[in-house]
Amino acid sequence: MTAAWPRSLFCPRVSLRPQSVDTDSVHYQHQFHAGNFADVFKHVVLLAVVDALNRKPGPWCYFDTHAGAGDYDLRSDAAQRTDEAASGVARLWTRPADTPLLQRYLDLLHQYNPDGSLRHYPGSPRWVAECARADDRLVLCERQPAIATVLRQNFRGDRRVAVHQRDGYEAPGLLPPREKRGMVLIDPPFERPDEFRAVSELLRQAAARFAHGVYLVWYPLKNRHAAERLPRAAATLGREGLDLHFDTGAPAQGQMHACGMLLLNPPFGLKEALAPTLDALRVVLAQGPGAAWTAESF
Repeated sequence: MTAAWPRSLFCPRVSLRPQSVDTDSVHYQHQFHAGNFADVFKHVVLLAVVDALNRKPGPWCYFDTHAGAGDYDLRSDAAQRTDEAASGVARLWTRPADTPLLQRYLDLLHQYNPDGSLRHYPGSPRWVAECARADDRLVLCERQPAIATVLRQNFRGDRRVAVHQRDGYEAPGLLPPREKRGMVLIDPPFERPDEFRAVSELLRQAAARFAHGVYLVWYPLKNRHAAERLPRAAATLGREGLDLHFDTGAPAQGQMHACGMLLLNPPFGLKEALAPTLDALRVVLAQGPGAAWTAESF
């Protein structure tokens, strides 16, 4: 069941514009990529996992190691400069949903943009918050001070949400949650040369502290050799896993056209539940004849 929300929370109070975040003091800004194909893929998978957690009555806790701002203005200069949403969420905005999961995604997106115009795109914490119940919790880590400030403003008044201005790689220190069930999203910018190694180590440490949590790791597939290290490392942890890949089939011209989502302890039947929706996204988000998705269990 979706939590009942005050009307004001469906209308974001703060948008991440250049005047809100000093671009000189911030290295990575998701604003440039908000609503792209990777966001659509990631958030559909995220919704499916949250829905699985909500099937049981007990409360859960959501951890986000690299939470970002929580809301992105698709009309900002940064978003318009790349216009990645045009080949992502904008392709879905006005078309009928092909599956119940896509209908849920679009219903939440339309609630988030109540005037009928696609302007605001929710970040991962907001998707989860819209689905969380009154006794569920969200713990959000964001290292960059300016973005952490915007994140706090976007969730002010929501007692379920705690924002930590800290490096997401320190997140294992916050585990396990008192609820003893929940999910951890690991979604760094992958700008560091050693990011795949660091993510693998973060996953190992977190899983050791919160063994039964559901882990989701988003990662780019620009350097396939580097990306292969992550599922190999995850497979050594002795837990059930699922490695999802989504490729738009766009010609390789330096831009990302494929990404992955690795899950540890995925909810039962998740792969089968996602298949119709990923089939639909493959068609809608295709940018070339090689558009495809795959799912490998381990």
